[in-house]
Amino acid sequence: MKIVLDTETAGGFDNPLVYDIGYVVADNNGAIVKTRSYVIKEVYDNAELFESAYYKDKKSIYEERLKTGATKKVNLAYALYRLQKDIDKYGAEKFAYNSKFDSKALTKSIDKFNKSKYKLVATEIKDIMQFIDKIVNTQNYKQFCTNNKLMTKHKRPRPQKKAETLFRYLTNNPNYTEEHTALEDSKIELFILLTALGLSA
Repeated sequence: MKIVLDTETAGGFDNPLVYDIGYVVADNNGAIVKTRSYVIKEVYDNAELFESAYYKDKKSIYEERLKTGATKKVNLAYALYRLQKDIDKYGAEKFAYNSKFDSKALTKSIDKFNKSKYKLVATEIKDIMQFIDKIVNTQNYKQFCTNNKLMTKHKRPRPQKKAETLFRYLTNNPNYTEEHTALEDSKIELFILLTALGLSA
């Protein structure tokens, strides 16, 4: 079993604080058996702090999903408790795309809001980017990125390795735009992971 999680944060890159955590639990054939989506009260309801969120313009999406029950507003401790319970229940490994950032965001949030009993939740999250070489090193991928102007801004541009870019390539949809809400992004990251591992998605 695998858990693929994603976070959205406020507070800037150096001190990211989670206002949205979402994840999918999938079996080893890639079938999703559980999804969870939590808006974190401590950050989301702090107007000044939320104003520093890079994707603050998406607040209307959250407000709509809170109304419909598609996501729930909870304290950080509850979200971490549920995540730990799901890890234990399913015996699942944790994954995230660019997991260093998600680990950092969870750790910073745990420290900020004194939830140290959940410290282990933020550790040992495997990085999906460690598994994508067989995709991004192909000539087809490089050509796709070149053709669709999905190159880095380095002096010598290279194909991007963002989750959005990989999903565009894998679905042959160069116009796809990542939603940048945690649950929806975790779904595409699961797809990338399963494809990279040669499993059905």
